[in-house]
Amino acid sequence: MTKLWEMKSGHLDPYPTREGFRNFTWTNAAISDWETAWNALWHIGVKWEWQNSDRYARRYGDTYNLFACHNDAVRLDMAIPLPGTDAVLKMHEYLLDLPTDDHKVDEATNLIRKWIRDYVG
Repeated sequence: MTKLWEMKSGHLDPYPTREGFRNFTWTNAAISDWETAWNALWHIGVKWEWQNSDRYARRYGDTYNLFACHNDAVRLDMAIPLPGTDAVLKMHEYLLDLPTDDHKVDEATNLIRKWIRDYVG
């Protein structure tokens, strides 16, 4: 069985010409970088309007505890929202459209741009 796997590995895709897609996955590195960007957003007055089933992270040493919140906004204290990539892109567009010369807005814009480049593609 091992010989067969070694001979056929990389050739087992029954549809090699199809383009594959998948959902975005929040890794510890992505959350850590997002935490920095979210802090910058928070300092310029951006807020997260929570809804049931949103995903959140809370730092736990070098990793993060991930959770969803249902009808309990008190649990969100010191939690980082984990938006979908479409929401992150909308935040980036919002920042680009702001008519300001505030260096904090520029910092937040650059952090989100870097995050998008590193994790969304």
